[in-house]
Amino acid sequence: MNTRCGHYESNSYARAHHGLCRKCQSNFAYLVELEEKHGEDALVEYWYSQILANLSESKDASCLIDHLIDFYQRKLIEIPSKQRYINKMLYMLSSVKEPFDASKLV
Repeated sequence: MNTRCGHYESNSYARAHHGLCRKCQSNFAYLVELEEKHGEDALVEYWYSQILANLSESKDASCLIDHLIDFYQRKLIEIPSKQRYINKMLYMLSSVKEPFDASKLV
């Protein structure tokens, strides 16, 4: 089965994991666990470090970012009390996906 991210996975696995392949599910689960164990600030710091390390332009990195954007957009509706934090995460993820280009301002 072709998953949401474009990778191939068995039908049963993809259905059980919201359309994610094993690799994307593993990456996503790591980030959810990081947030649960160490809090929101640890996750924001993780994304800052990814930006500073220039996250690669690979399809896998783009796929993970797309999944995270979908996840946080759903959470924005589900958990309005965390709106400020979720908006910060969505901004960070969007910045990673489409970095600011100062040359376009000139």
